[in-house]
Amino acid sequence: MSETQADCRRLPFALTVLLAAVLIGIAILSPRTALFGLDAAHWSRTLIFAGSAMLALAYVDAFRSRCIRGFMTVTLPLLALLCALPLVGTDRAAWGAAESLWVNAAIVLVLLVVFLHFSLHTMPTQWRHGLTPARSALWGIALALAGALYWELRGGGAAAVDKTLPLVADALGILVGAVLFWLLMSHRLRPDTA
Repeated sequence: MSETQADCRRLPFALTVLLAAVLIGIAILSPRTALFGLDAAHWSRTLIFAGSAMLALAYVDAFRSRCIRGFMTVTLPLLALLCALPLVGTDRAAWGAAESLWVNAAIVLVLLVVFLHFSLHTMPTQWRHGLTPARSALWGIALALAGALYWELRGGGAAAVDKTLPLVADALGILVGAVLFWLLMSHRLRPDTA
């Protein structure tokens, strides 16, 4: 693995995850009002995909680095617990679409931890050893884009609806998230920093 001493710095990783969670939290909890001429659904999804892209880049980087894998092993279950918080004190019979979304998000986060550790024994070692921060970033962006495309096109008859603006908002969010992640985690490119 192309792991360096710099990968094991906790503070940049913690700031990255915290910023990602804040971006997603703002998008979910903020009032549904227009901003800068954009509909609330579009700018909020931009923030959601910015935060999601940061987490996706960190997730793929965990295949390269043992330290980052350890950080993600702690982070993903914590995020799953955060997703479960809105369900506390809510009768299951009263669950609607929002509650189902929270449950699905928590399940996906737990499954991502399982896949991360299971795949270490099944993926080609040469592929993992060939990962660099730049390559893992490209894979992370591809993962975030796949998530955005699935989110937009998963419904039946979605082809009849214009998806251009939502997809642009998603892509902009992913680009912003990738830039923020790269800035916060740029210490990985300087192996002499501990």
